[in-house]
Amino acid sequence: MNPEAHRLQRIQAERALILNNVYDAIALLDADQRLVLFNEKLVKMWGLDRDWLAQNPTLTAMVERLVGDRHWTPEQRDAVLATCTPDQRQDRVVDIHQRNQTYVELSSTPTSDGGQLLILRDVTESRRYQTQLADEVRRLSFLLGLTERLQSSEDLEEVGRFALGYLVEAMGAAFGDVKVISGQGNNRRAGALTNLISGQFIATHGQPVVDEMEAVLNQGIDYGQGLLWQVVETGQPLFVEDYASHPQAVPGFRHPAIGQLGIFPIPSADGSIIGVVTLESRRLQKLQEAPQQDMLLAACRTLGAAIERAQSQTRLHQINQDLERASRLKSEFLASMSHELRTPLNSILGFSELVLRKADELGDRQVSHIRAIRQSGQHLLDLINDILDLSKVEAGRADLDLQTVSIPHLCRQCLQMIQPRADRKRLALALELDYGLDQVTLDERRVRQMVINLLSNAVKFTPEKGRVKLAVRVAYGNELAQDYRPDASPINPSTPYLCLQVSDTGIGIAPDKLPLLFRPFQQIDSSLNRRHDGTGLGLVLTKRMAELHGGTVSLQSSLDQGSTFRVWLPLNELRQGVAYTGAGDPTPAAPTVPFQQHRDRADRVRVLVVEDHPYNQTLITEAMELEGFEVELISDGQTMLHTIQSELITAATLPDVVLMDIQLPGVDGLALMRALRSHPLWQTVPIIAVTAMAMAGDRDRGLAAGADDYISKPLDFEDLGRRVRTLLKKTDPAGADTTP
Repeated sequence: MNPEAHRLQRIQAERALILNNVYDAIALLDADQRLVLFNEKLVKMWGLDRDWLAQNPTLTAMVERLVGDRHWTPEQRDAVLATCTPDQRQDRVVDIHQRNQTYVELSSTPTSDGGQLLILRDVTESRRYQTQLADEVRRLSFLLGLTERLQSSEDLEEVGRFALGYLVEAMGAAFGDVKVISGQGNNRRAGALTNLISGQFIATHGQPVVDEMEAVLNQGIDYGQGLLWQVVETGQPLFVEDYASHPQAVPGFRHPAIGQLGIFPIPSADGSIIGVVTLESRRLQKLQEAPQQDMLLAACRTLGAAIERAQSQTRLHQINQDLERASRLKSEFLASMSHELRTPLNSILGFSELVLRKADELGDRQVSHIRAIRQSGQHLLDLINDILDLSKVEAGRADLDLQTVSIPHLCRQCLQMIQPRADRKRLALALELDYGLDQVTLDERRVRQMVINLLSNAVKFTPEKGRVKLAVRVAYGNELAQDYRPDASPINPSTPYLCLQVSDTGIGIAPDKLPLLFRPFQQIDSSLNRRHDGTGLGLVLTKRMAELHGGTVSLQSSLDQGSTFRVWLPLNELRQGVAYTGAGDPTPAAPTVPFQQHRDRADRVRVLVVEDHPYNQTLITEAMELEGFEVELISDGQTMLHTIQSELITAATLPDVVLMDIQLPGVDGLALMRALRSHPLWQTVPIIAVTAMAMAGDRDRGLAAGADDYISKPLDFEDLGRRVRTLLKKTDPAGADTTP
């Protein structure tokens, strides 16, 4: 071999060594696009015969052979030939996904002699990593989206649609659905929450097939029908290869078009199955082998949480509706019972008062009996009022009527009211005041009731010749630490409180009995032969009213030594941030059009009483006549309505005042008052609404209907007489001095 041939051979060997050690496959084409140089990587990548490649085939011949070997698709061949053209003047790149699941990046660079250098790089691992990364990003985005919807959305169907949409796409399913289990035992049913059917499935198998499937889903699948109940019972997923031929298949889904069916359980927090996810797969890969199993399980768990939350909200909504209904029925019952109880009480107290006015005609024994009747009736009335007050507070319908009140005056009034009861037991009453306290903004009526309740209890449970003391001072929250409190509300140690304290030397309370004190209708001595009467509502009301003011109650007690009860009302809350209403004039404003009397001023005042209850008719008539008024009676609403509309009534025959019962047969008192106010002749006649209704809002409804004043039964006839005279004075000031 001559030296020149040897040199060329050595150069070729070195060049082949270099080319074969290059990581990428290389193919060099001449100007005619024939292969003039290649390396071993090209042979391995394409699987072409080395000797054939050495025969310098064209690029077209090479890619045609790749298509013929089913290594490339015709589309990939066309893309490469369109990129690697003889007139190429710049670098170009083509991505090829080969049939053997490898990815190749083909770059073409023009050479100086008009040829091309093809470099083929295997990017399979890189693409696989990118695909895995993209899948992971999709999975994380799905989990994040699912979690966000679970936290923010109250729409269970929205959560189901989002989860199902991801699962159908990720698992390559033609259709899928989410079903929720409802009912109990053999009465359970699986109802579709949401379903998704691909457009390709619809186009391939037709809309009638899809409609039949959706009809089955909309109807729901009863217990025992289909394979899903096996999943519900076992809690394990189920995979069916030929669903159409399965003996337990649901008839509406028995279509040969259905591929592999997978049914996956949706678990609740306690492990019971409350739903299922159904997917139909069209891939060669089985559902149980799909890499998205973790996402499928996560979606099922999240759907379980969403279904449980939705069911809890449904139950809570139903409970709230039931509670509202119970509260409404309770209010209606209390209103009805208030009327039914107050009506006979009105007769008992009223007739007792009338008889006692003629006490000089009775014997001492008879007077004593009448007073006992009145006292018992008043006691029963107090119990009714306590029950109604408690129901108002607990129902949240009690509002504070805040006023600026003199504390010393209020305390002395309370002691004066309790003094007769204390005298009967020869108890010493004492008052201890912080004279730095004078004017405080609070609800005077409720605070008075709280103090009276505590003083009444102290008098009731203190033996004869004992002591009861009312003390009022400014105290701070840190003093509450040493007392027993029935609630656990937070206390600010630096908050100033108005402390109303009642101490006694009574029977005291055992420590184990303290929790019973503030429960409705509970008494420490609950035996049949207990020595102390009452319903056990006084302390409950006191606690609720203190809380209504933003305060609390506390106590200290020693058995057989006495007790100290305290009401704590925060002065900061009472003085600031709470709008208050002044005491005002309890008498309503006068009508805008004054009533002109058309008869002799010497005539007696005529009072028209609209009342259906016979006892009350007699009672009110006698009471009004004793006050010097002339009384006329109408016993039902329909008769009163005819009277209003009668053409026989003139200005001269109008009554001076109408006492209107609210609850009347036929037409109620509210409708009659509205009729009076809309009638040109009657609209100036003053109206006093008289009713046994004593629930929250009754007074406002009466005044809104047209009443000038409102009074509830049992009636205080002296107060009723004063109210009649006040209205007459306002409607006709000039003649007021002639009224009885």
